[in-house]
Amino acid sequence: MNYRCVWCGSDQPGRTFVAWERLFGMEGAFEYAECAQCGSLQILQPPEDLKRYYPPEYDAYNALPDTYYSGWLGTVRRWRDRTVATGRGGLGRLVLLVHPQQDPRVRSIRLLNLTPQSRVLDVGCGSGLLLLIMYEVGFRHVEGIDPYYPSDRPIGGKVPVHRCTLAEYLAQHPEPYDVLMYHHVLEHVPNPEEELSLAKGLLKPGGRVLVRVPLAGSYHWKHYGVDWFQLDAPRHLSIPTVQGMRTLAERCGYVVEHVGFDALPLHLHASELYRKGIPGSQHRPEMHSPAQWKQFARLTDRLNRSGEADSGVFILRGGSVRG
Repeated sequence: MNYRCVWCGSDQPGRTFVAWERLFGMEGAFEYAECAQCGSLQILQPPEDLKRYYPPEYDAYNALPDTYYSGWLGTVRRWRDRTVATGRGGLGRLVLLVHPQQDPRVRSIRLLNLTPQSRVLDVGCGSGLLLLIMYEVGFRHVEGIDPYYPSDRPIGGKVPVHRCTLAEYLAQHPEPYDVLMYHHVLEHVPNPEEELSLAKGLLKPGGRVLVRVPLAGSYHWKHYGVDWFQLDAPRHLSIPTVQGMRTLAERCGYVVEHVGFDALPLHLHASELYRKGIPGSQHRPEMHSPAQWKQFARLTDRLNRSGEADSGVFILRGGSVRG
């Protein structure tokens, strides 16, 4: 077997295992290897027709309804989301007491300490839902990039999207950014090292990259194995451990400034149902009782605090002057 871990660079595979597509119940068995050095996971032979595993109903392309920020309810949501993304706003704090913001993408923005003038590029933005939220709460210099963005119009008619790859965009010599974001994107790309290396060419000196990824080596992977919701074969071509992500970032010339964890109770719920052979289970909350959901929430909170959770958020500082 010709093997090289895309995260730590080791040529020593550990155990191998077979996983199945579980989100939509599609056919196919896919062999993965666990790196003997860092514990990261990697598919050994991606399917030639990988694009068909991203049907139109794939969640990344779900958009906010046009009325989300309309009327009095929209105003309340804007107060809440501004507070979550920036840490500011007394009215938003009051709203959060009764109506929490459950989207970890929005919560992660606060880690960046952005100003209204910050230039931000969301790589693999999908429908651009996060960018529209950012725009609405005051960040007006945000853009997306996604070769599969499903429209010719800006997000919500406001936020521009570049329908190309990162390499194609870099060749256009755009103005550099303060921040690039990868929200659960790197696990989908064949070469994360190439992607992060390209990202440096779009950063201002000292700019930062926010990376959110599923994490191997977590409680979820150890407990559920191939039934783990975030294994997501075959779309997730590779999944790092914290060690694997750190090693790759440092190899690409970044300094890892922050490591955090932002798993959701959904990950336990869906993994439990996958274990019972029920596909698409994240869309079936009624399959667990309110008491079970409370148990998932308590366990998830503990795992996030202890660093054993299956979803990580990393802030990488790097970037150099472009020639």
